[in-house]
Amino acid sequence: MTISNSIFLKALNKEKLLTPPIWYMRQAGRYMPEYRAVRKGFKNFLDMCKDPDVCCELALQPMNKFELDASILFSDILTIPDAMDLKVKFLEGEGPVFDNPIRNAQDVHDIEPFDADKLSYVYKAVSNIRSALPRDIPLIGFCGSPWTLAAYSIEGRSSKDFSITKKFIENNNIEAHIFLQKLTDACFIYLREQVKAGADVIQIFDSWANLLTESDYQNYSLNYISSLIASLKNDPVTSSTPIILFAREPRCSTEIIVNTNTDCLSLYWSMEPKDFTYLSGKVSLQGNLNPKILLESNDIIKRETYKILDAFEDYPGYIFNLGHGITPDIDPAKVSYLTDIIRER
Repeated sequence: MTISNSIFLKALNKEKLLTPPIWYMRQAGRYMPEYRAVRKGFKNFLDMCKDPDVCCELALQPMNKFELDASILFSDILTIPDAMDLKVKFLEGEGPVFDNPIRNAQDVHDIEPFDADKLSYVYKAVSNIRSALPRDIPLIGFCGSPWTLAAYSIEGRSSKDFSITKKFIENNNIEAHIFLQKLTDACFIYLREQVKAGADVIQIFDSWANLLTESDYQNYSLNYISSLIASLKNDPVTSSTPIILFAREPRCSTEIIVNTNTDCLSLYWSMEPKDFTYLSGKVSLQGNLNPKILLESNDIIKRETYKILDAFEDYPGYIFNLGHGITPDIDPAKVSYLTDIIRER
């Protein structure tokens, strides 16, 4: 069943709208007391992600509270490495930790083949959320980029500099590319299953784009993202599904990212809107208020938000979002205020 009157999908189709559609990265999460009440019932975050009914409840919380223009699947980008038996767990205060990380070339060859059925809980969550949403509200499915998944899988945890990962790809170049291809293939199957289950849009999160130089970013990340997007656009199940690409502070020209053939580019908060308005008609844009602005007074929030809205006022296909995810220290009342001033302008 096709959604015909969604302003979010109209923006992804590069239509100019009087009021931009609104959704927020990490719109379901720790800043919401409703989320924290559910989270208390699970020792391990990933266990919570494996409960489709809970994921549905969490995805709907911000929709019910803020009446946003798009919902996003509640899950985690590390479901694929976990399905490959890298044994991901989440520790309080540390984040994701891999009990079985990639540490040498042989590990890449020995890695368990991706079995899409192991992530059936994700597809069930997609189906549950899609069924619970109003018909005119699109649902966004997602995955981490192959590079981001590889960085976590090799490092074994989050890191400031990912030194283990950088050393691995330098010393095991062939295996690094073999691993990235395996992850790309897995991402395609995973996203295809999400679309089959009811996802209307796809977002690819390249959360560690900023780790690489421009040449390495093209080599280890964008080449695989481009391949993934091409596979999605050439597959009959996913060919008409819009794709959003979020790259965290990439060290490369905008043209290189746009050349991935993404339908929408999600801007990191440090990117200047004026540097991207020349893309009018070529790609939709999403972003890019600094989440930390939501810790400030309403006057500052309004001023900074209106700067962004002014910059994109005549841009066909603009979606309002933050330039990264909502942080746990943000008051939900500030999110309500932000949403209201965009719609009232």
